Amino acid sequence: MINKIILFLFAIVIVSSSVFYTEKETVAQDIPELHMIVLQGDIFISGTKNSDVDGLMLNAKIDNNIVGSVEISKGTASSRYVSLEVGPNENLEGKMIEFWIGNQMAVETIPFGPTTPSGTYCKGCSWVLPLSKTLNLNFSSFPVATPTPVPATASPAFLTGNLIFGSVLSAPAELNLIEAYIGEELVGTGSVNGPDFSITIDPGTVDYIGKEVMFVIAGTNSKTTYTFVEDDFQTSFKLFFPQYIPPAPTATPIPLSTAVPTATPVPEPTRTPTPQPEPTATYTPTPTPTPIVFTSSNENVMISEESSDGGCNSRGGGPASLGLLMLSMAPLYLINRSRKRKIK
Repeated sequence: MINKIILFLFAIVIVSSSVFYTEKETVAQDIPELHMIVLQGDIFISGTKNSDVDGLMLNAKIDNNIVGSVEISKGTASSRYVSLEVGPNENLEGKMIEFWIGNQMAVETIPFGPTTPSGTYCKGCSWVLPLSKTLNLNFSSFPVATPTPVPATASPAFLTGNLIFGSVLSAPAELNLIEAYIGEELVGTGSVNGPDFSITIDPGTVDYIGKEVMFVIAGTNSKTTYTFVEDDFQTSFKLFFPQYIPPAPTATPIPLSTAVPTATPVPEPTRTPTPQPEPTATYTPTPTPTPIVFTSSNENVMISEESSDGGCNSRGGGPASLGLLMLSMAPLYLINRSRKRKIK
């Protein structure tokens, strides 16, 4: 029984050790190694800082090849550089890094990789994460920017020849322009006349020598390409294009009638009537009637306005009462007149 227990415990120890070793190895393999150096520091010209270097490029070089660049004072103080990254490049590990501004090289150099306390490259040292280092750089004189070399010019090439569209040995009559491209850059234009074409290819510099030229007609790429050679002249070059399919005619949109804006009525202001003054009543006095005098032999009879105001025949009618009185007195007047005639 004891032997079985010991054997069981021994098996557990062996299995546990195996699992622990496997997990440790797996974890170690999961950690990626990134062999890089990230540098920062101040820049001195003849022993002092000079703000005139701000904005210039600081280049890190190995074997005269640029392996990292950063703009001086970008995102930091004057005459200072930060975040200059070099690597990863396994083939360059252990080689010396030089620092250049224009045509001037800094006094300081460092190896690309981990270093010993004395500053030499440590070939077997662990290098899992990027190394961050501070390195001040000293330049003996102010750098002069290196001029950018201008490539030499290249003479153009001239091609002429025949066109084939699908199985037709001619271009459609409506096509009359051919273009040449190197990549996305237009490097030449020419003319199309039925089965014939001619074009001058002129990219300008020797940088384009040996590059592939693509021909385009009406947005369709040729199946035939040409390798650019300066000062080339060919008169029987053939270009093959797929069958030409003319674009569908675009319907001319009918112009929409312009809507006439509805006039907005302007509201008339509320008219307030102007009050008119009422006429002032004027009292017109009744004119005093002229008394009528009747003459008789016995007496004079005078009828006035006052006599119309009383008496038995007065009815208080004003002028109407006077008229009645005159009518009643008429017979007396006639009788009196008759008497006068008889006396005569």
